[in-house]
Parts: sequence; structure tokens; C-alpha cells
Amino acid sequence: MIGAGAMDQRITFQRSAATPDGGGGETYAWANLEKTPTVWAHVKAKGGRESSVEGRVNASFVVVFTIYNRKDLTDLDRIVWNGADYNIRGIRTEGPRALRLVIEAERGVAQ
Repeated sequence: MIGAGAMDQRITFQRSAATPDGGGGETYAWANLEKTPTVWAHVKAKGGRESSVEGRVNASFVVVFTIYNRKDLTDLDRIVWNGADYNIRGIRTEGPRALRLVIEAERGVAQ
């Protein structure tokens, strides 16, 4: 069980948003969520891996973030932690009465 004192890292949630590009199309950019984008979290490394595609080595790293429950997150959002972007791969509730969210996210791969 993760206590409040273990949530000692600040993370920020972002969502991709479309804005007009002036030529009739749209461009997408990441922006902080409007409501409470930065929260306290417990962060635990899960592991990493490397793969080779067309002669290029790609490295990714999976981290598990635990926060207090909220309803506005999706798998399309991302987390910014220590200056690095982590794409959310899965979200599940945990704890008595769904007190917490456990979010698995990956750095080093495209959304």
C-alpha cells in the first residue's frame, strides 16, 4: 500500500489539442490539462527495452505512476516527469473505494 508520504514526485498531465494553422487545416500541440495539471505521484521504474528497426536502435523505458484518483485522464494523454515525456499506456484504479490510479507510461516511443 502506498501512503501519502510516498507520493513525493511532481508530474504534469498533458493532452494533444488541435489549433487552426491559418491555411484551413489544423496543427496539434501538447498542452497542460486545464484542471489541476500538476499533482503529487509515487513513481516506480518498471523496466526498459531496446529494439532495432531499419538499423536504428530504439530504447524505451516503462514507469508506473500512482496518483490520487481522478476521472479526466485517458490513454491518449501523456505525463511530463523530470523534463521527460511519458505516453500513457494504461490506467487502472487501486485501493479501497478506488482511492488511487495506477498509470503505466512509456518514454522513448511515439504516441
